[in-house]
Amino acid sequence: MISYIEGTLIERGADHLVVGVGGVGFEVKAPAGTVDKAPEVGGKVSLFTHLHVRQDVLALYGFESARARDLFVKLMSVSGFGSQKALSVLSIFSPDGFIKVVQAGDSDALTIIPGVGKKGAERLILEMKDKVEPAGEDLTGIPVGGLQPFQEAAEALVQLGYSRSEAHAALKSFPSPDEGTTVEEMLQWALKSAR
Repeated sequence: MISYIEGTLIERGADHLVVGVGGVGFEVKAPAGTVDKAPEVGGKVSLFTHLHVRQDVLALYGFESARARDLFVKLMSVSGFGSQKALSVLSIFSPDGFIKVVQAGDSDALTIIPGVGKKGAERLILEMKDKVEPAGEDLTGIPVGGLQPFQEAAEALVQLGYSRSEAHAALKSFPSPDEGTTVEEMLQWALKSAR
């Protein structure tokens, strides 16, 4: 099992990194935040990895921390969740942010994950509640998908008369949220798209 890799960044893609180790380039699929934080090509990169073996494919997934890797493996054990959805979760939420949402039972917040509707979000919470450890008090690393601005913008839309599901649906289509995304930007997007 390949559980850690360290080498030179050879190539960066939208959803993967190619890491050179001893003359061999390993393609490592990774969450958006991990790809964004990787050094420039030629820089040193180290990742905690999971080798996913299927009948016809060997795929290597890489993460900034062992905790994120372990959460990825647990997410793949959820029925109806494959590696792509598990990777999407970690592209949107930090491990602590996701755990906090699961512990709060906030299924609406999980509908921001592509391909996850209300029922899927409820099933995800049900199956993950016993699999995750409590989140620390200090929730470092704002999720790449902008969970905090998303929640605040959703609350503002509810105050404006939207139902919670309408608010989440309007915000879910926000293009490429990142750590610098503000509540105001998300609100303006939602109000324009709702017209």
